[in-house]
Formats: sequence, C-alpha cells, structure tokens
Amino acid sequence: MKAAVLTGVRRVEIRDVPKPEIRSADDVLLRTRVAGLCGSDLHYFIAERVGGETIPYPAIAGHECTAIVEAVGSRVQQVNPGERVIIEPAISCGECDQCRASRFNTCRRIRFLGHPGEMDGCFAEFFVMPERNCLPLPKELSMAEGILAEPLSIALHAWQFADSAAIRAMAVLGTGPIGLCLVLAAKAAGVPEIYATDKSEARVAAAVKAGAVWAGNPDKEDIVKIILERQPLGLDAVFECSGDPAAIDQAIELAKPGGRVFQVGIPIEERVALNFRKLRRKEIAIQNVRRQNRCLEKALGLIANKHLDLSWLATHAFKLEYAQKAFATAADRLDGVLKASFVFD
Repeated sequence: MKAAVLTGVRRVEIRDVPKPEIRSADDVLLRTRVAGLCGSDLHYFIAERVGGETIPYPAIAGHECTAIVEAVGSRVQQVNPGERVIIEPAISCGECDQCRASRFNTCRRIRFLGHPGEMDGCFAEFFVMPERNCLPLPKELSMAEGILAEPLSIALHAWQFADSAAIRAMAVLGTGPIGLCLVLAAKAAGVPEIYATDKSEARVAAAVKAGAVWAGNPDKEDIVKIILERQPLGLDAVFECSGDPAAIDQAIELAKPGGRVFQVGIPIEERVALNFRKLRRKEIAIQNVRRQNRCLEKALGLIANKHLDLSWLATHAFKLEYAQKAFATAADRLDGVLKASFVFD
C-alpha cells in the first residue's frame, strides 16, 4: 500500500509499505478516506525533537481521519465492512489508575495513532485500530466534514476546564483549527468578549469570522497593549494554542489576578521559561491540556446537528502523492491555509 512517510526534517516520501493485518480478534482494518494534518503532525515535519521526544524517522503520522471498514476481527460486533467511521486516535488500556479514574487521555500505557514510536498513523491507504476506537460517522456528515470533529474535541476538552459562566472576557492565542474551534465554542457559550491572535493574516481574519471581537498579529502589533486597553483589568481566561513561548508570556500578561491560563499548544522545546514573578503576584493558575478525553462523540453531535459550523475551516485538500507540498503548505501557513487534509481515491 502507499503511505506518506516522514523521513527527516521537512522530508516526506511516498513509499510502498506492507499493508497492515488484523492480529487481534477486536481489530478493525480500515481504508482511509480523508485524513487531516494536525499541528502535532507538523511538529514532526519541522523538528526532529518535539517536547523533549526525538522523532524516530521514518514515521507514518496522521490521527484525524474518517475511514471505511475493510475487514473485522472475529470478536467485532459493532461495526461491519463497508460502514463509514471516524477514529478515536487514543488507545487507552482501561486498567491503570488513570483509566479507572476516567482519565483515559493520561493512561499510563496509552498508544496514539500516528505518534512516532508508538504506532503508524492514517497517512496511508490502510491502518488498523481496535473496534472501540471506531465510531459511526453520522449520515449527515461527509467524510471531509468528519475529520473536523477531532480538533473540535480537543477544544471541547479544554473548554471543560473553564468556568464558562464566569468568563466575560477571554483570549485565544493561536487560531489554527483548534484555536478557531475554541473561539466558536466560546461564542456558542455566550462569552461576550473574545480576543484572538495569530501570525497568519488568514487566521486573524478567520478568528473574527469565528466570533472574536478583535484579532491581531503579534508580529505586527503590540497585542498585549491593545487588548489591555480594551480590558484594563485583564482577562478571565486565556487559551494558549500555539505552543510559542512568546505567546505563553503574552497569556500571563493578559490574565487578570486570579485568572487562568489554559495551555493547549505544544511547545517544541521540552522546557519553557515562565515569568514566575507575574504568575505568583497575580496568583494565576495554569491548566495544561492533553489532547482530549472522550469528547469526540459530543463533537460529532455538535457538527451533525448544525450547532457549530466548521465546514469553512477545511480549506485545502491534497492527494497523498502531493504529501510534501501538503506538509509544507500547512507548516508554513501558505495560501491562506486553515485546515489541510489528504483525500484518498
């Protein structure tokens, strides 16, 4: 089968690799239909180390996807060949202390689809996942619309940590797909004042479209000064979605005393310096957010029932053979890209 294989920093090759096989009775063999490029996939493309982890090239990335069931193991009962599914990419053990506490996203033995060194991803014609990770794709959604549920699920997981009723003014720093989903979720929750930033002008404009009252580019203007002129007491909550250390500093500056910073973005470096003087004096709480925890079904429902319109986020689609261009376009934010994806024949 064909797969897009990361072979080094900023290098992707289309290779013939062995087709995966069903090895366990609860395995499902899946034929990829649409696969989205996530920010974590782009991390593996632009750097050989991410968050302290070395990328073991060659690697097949990809975890946001819709697929067709190709074949099933002998104990599979909930899905059948030919059915459309969306994939929950995290495989938790269900037995450790974290799983018993319903913290499946921090499972001690978690494996994640497309995480280099753990398992091959969906940037390939076929892949295998357990039955429990295959959710029916609502008939109201196309395969392309379905992949937007995974980034929305991360935004919903982050939003769960916030006391939304108490938030009158907030910011989202970094308005890629997850950041934009947070703006949409906050707008739907009735937050009156949402500010947003991004270094891409297309994403600045997208943030306003999603519901931000103001959005700006930190490379071109003093975003902290401008936002604090509008909100002199500071913000109730700041969602940092870029992983950029400069944005983390800005989040601390923007948060009011007693405010909260939600760290959604993944820094490239393992260690990031924080301004503890301001953190302590303002008694700011920082909540780290890891992926999502059983939020995919809720995300699917919100999209299928038209409570949130995410269709406009899907701006670029590529055939797998153009993987190098797809990765570069998304990583370098070219051509107004918001969400890029691979579409399989």
